[in-house]
Amino acid sequence: MMQRWLMLSLLVTLVSQTAFSQQPKKKKDRFPSYFGLTAAPIFGSNFIGSKSTSFQDTALLSTTSFTQKTGFTFGASVRIGITKLISIETGLYQVRRNFEVDMSYPDSNVYGNKRLSFVNYDIPVNALFYVQLSERWYMNAALGFSIVHYPSDVRDSILPGGKYLLQMEGRRVERTHFASGAGIGFEFRTKKAGTFYFGGSAKIPFRPIFLGVGFVKKSGSSNDIISIGRVNGSYFSIEARYYLPTFKQKGEQFKPGPVEQ
Repeated sequence: MMQRWLMLSLLVTLVSQTAFSQQPKKKKDRFPSYFGLTAAPIFGSNFIGSKSTSFQDTALLSTTSFTQKTGFTFGASVRIGITKLISIETGLYQVRRNFEVDMSYPDSNVYGNKRLSFVNYDIPVNALFYVQLSERWYMNAALGFSIVHYPSDVRDSILPGGKYLLQMEGRRVERTHFASGAGIGFEFRTKKAGTFYFGGSAKIPFRPIFLGVGFVKKSGSSNDIISIGRVNGSYFSIEARYYLPTFKQKGEQFKPGPVEQ
């Protein structure tokens, strides 16, 4: 996984070097900032992490599997221009990861399946580098990190029949932690209609996002069968963004007047 992450970082570095080479020699204006909206489906991939995680109890009687399915993220961001081809971007996003949870207890022919949704709030801080392809088209590469907050654990249960109850949980490892991120895409800039962006990104948490826990409970028995494993939660996203246009005020912004005493 580390080698693949280095490949993504290398790609962003190459784009950033091209952006630096395109920098104008003299700064003429103060570069504008933009406010934008983002919506994106997210999905797990074995390219950057384990899409599916399976684990068993200590006696190897039951098996619990967490498989990441398609989720969704949306939010707002602010892009602050540093130069014509370099910006800093931050914002606030809600991320909803969906997991298919499968539990099995073969000795008693007990099986169950349930979907759990794990929600977090993401504050990214990314350096953006652009390569100008034409008058309005730009290539965009991003590299940075995120502050990630998980507000709560998740839990659900299944009654497969008979005397058994299957319960699955996602327990936070920490309330707040960090993740690395990288992305690449293309944007079309207009003066009056704003900026339209389409691209992809990857998010890799520095630590597993939660502990997956599976309980097999039997009516009349206090001895639960428990299986626990760490779930990574890395994902790819396909992003669509829209940045509002910026308008410069015409005329003199400040008119000096007499000083009153």
